[in-house]
This record gives sequence, C-alpha cells and structure tokens, in this order.
Amino acid sequence: MKAMKAQLFHLKQQDRIGWIGLGAMGYNMASNLQRYLSSRSLTMTVWNRSVEKSKKMQNHGAHIAKSMEDLVAQSNIIFTSLSDDAAVEEVYEVLIDLAGQVDHSIIFVETSTIYPALATKLKERLAVMPQHTYLQCPVFGRPPVAKAAKLIWVTSGDEKAIKKLSLYFTTMSKSIIHLKTTDVARACSFKLVGNFFVVGTMELLAEGLSLAEKAEVDQESVLKFIEAFFPAPTWTENSKKMSQGKLNPKDLGFSVDLGLKDVGHMRQLAQETGASLPTADLAYDHLVALKGQGKGDRDWSTMINSLRISTPTPAPSRRQSEDTSFEPDEDDLDDKSGGRPPAYEAS
Repeated sequence: MKAMKAQLFHLKQQDRIGWIGLGAMGYNMASNLQRYLSSRSLTMTVWNRSVEKSKKMQNHGAHIAKSMEDLVAQSNIIFTSLSDDAAVEEVYEVLIDLAGQVDHSIIFVETSTIYPALATKLKERLAVMPQHTYLQCPVFGRPPVAKAAKLIWVTSGDEKAIKKLSLYFTTMSKSIIHLKTTDVARACSFKLVGNFFVVGTMELLAEGLSLAEKAEVDQESVLKFIEAFFPAPTWTENSKKMSQGKLNPKDLGFSVDLGLKDVGHMRQLAQETGASLPTADLAYDHLVALKGQGKGDRDWSTMINSLRISTPTPAPSRRQSEDTSFEPDEDDLDDKSGGRPPAYEAS
C-alpha cells in the first residue's frame, strides 16, 4: 500500500501527459491510457486538429488544449500518433520550436510508422536541447486491437526514459518489445520489417485466392483451410474480405493510400541497404493500380482485384455463372495501367 501511494504521489507530482493525434489509432490508444489515469484520479491533455475528436476524449476525463502551445506548456510527456511522415514532420516542427521556449524537460514519444531517417532527424534536432528526450515507439495492430489494448509496442531511445514510461505503455498493449538501443531509426526499420510480413501475407492471399477462383476451387473450403492451417487474424480476416469480392467502402481496415506509404518505405529501405523485396514490389504494383483507379481510400485487401483482372479468365462454367460473389467492381475493369513502377516512389 505504501509503495502504491508513493507511486501515485510520483505520478501526480511529476508526470503531466499530453497527447497529439486522435485518429483511429491515436484515439483508441489515448482512451486506454486516460482510463488508467482516471482510475488514479489523474488525467491527460489532448490536442487534435479536429476539435470533435478532442471532445470525445473530454468525455473520458481528458482536458482539451487550446493549442499545441497550450499542450506543451502543460506537459512533460507528449505522445504523438499521426498518419504519415509529412504530418509527423509538420507537428514536430512546431513542437521542437515550442520545446525551446519552456523551462521544464519533455519526453516525446512518437508512435507513428515513419521512415528511419526522419526519426533520426527529429532526435538530432531535439538533441541540441539536452533537457528533452525523443523516443521512437511504433506499435503493431489495427484500431480494433488498439481499442482492446492488445497492441505490440516497440521501444527505442533513452533507456531511463523508457523504463519510466513502461507502465503507461502496458495500459495500451499486450506485449512490449524493447530493442535496447538508443538508435531510434532501428525502431522504424523494425516496424517496416514487421509490416513487410503483413503485406507479404496480403500478397500471398491475393494470389492464392485469385488462383482458387480461376481454378474453380470451392471458396468456402479454401477459407476453412486457411482458418485451420493459418489461424492468425491477418490470414483469416483478410482472406474473408478478399473472398467476398466487393467490400463495403465503409469497411475500411487499412487504406490503399497508407499501404502505399508503408510499402514505399520498405522498398526504399531495401534499396538503401541492398536488400531485395520482390514480394513488396508485386504488392506495390497492385496497390498502385488501385490508386490509379481513384481507390486510394479503399481497404487494401482490394488489391486482389488487380489480380482478378490482370489475366484473361476462361469463359465461365455453369457453376461460375451461378455464383457472382467474386465479380470485381465495374470500374476495376476500366484499368488499362501497365508496366512496373520504379524501385521506389515517394508516397
């Protein structure tokens, strides 16, 4: 009991948490952290471009900052969860400037999927103000996983700061992987490797399921095999999405645009390190084809449609003509794109 009271006193006296970025991932992560803080009569301060999302956090007990300046003035631990490199660079441009104007020290915890060089750049810019600390802590898991507080958290940066914040990380995750390195770029590379395994699975599923369709293999039997032999969510959930042929536009798990951003980063990292990622190249082609059709906001499992229309399909048999569940969208058939993209295109 005394130890718990001492810990609570420590939190109240020293930790003032701020959160920037309340998208699908950030909101769920911040909600879980705020729930933990509320259970100890504590709170966090949040800021988001969309005030409506900040108001949702207010319902959980969080304070809304009037601006990033307000948040920085009130916080000595700041989490950021943002959509892409451009958003991260834009926000940290402001944060680093503000960090030079405050007297207190701040630990910045960046959780987004960004290119390694950007993490290094941000850490180096903050290093001229040694009272501040930059951690790169990407997470694995989609919004439903974040909501269930079952993310896989990856840490890099100052070991002392990581140890101090690990209690908070556990409120949002089921597992923490400590890379035990101060090189924050390593965490970004780790995240891209992990995401490659995911996109590789997506490409395998797209190819395998389209083969099954063209070979008239029973769809339900293939899904049962996947569920029995590969009982991982990435396999089971995405195979079901792909086999449905047409997805509800509102059924957005991970968009084509974000997929292109991540796969683009993987390919650039491979090019810079001398690695070969032919699977990522194929997936990139299929995502580019969808993007070219104006479907960048679709779920990236629709990459299978690029394979469905990439090769001629024999005239349908009687059984095929009776089952239309595998038909691609009509506008998929308009795709005339061809040729492979260069080894890397910035996204």
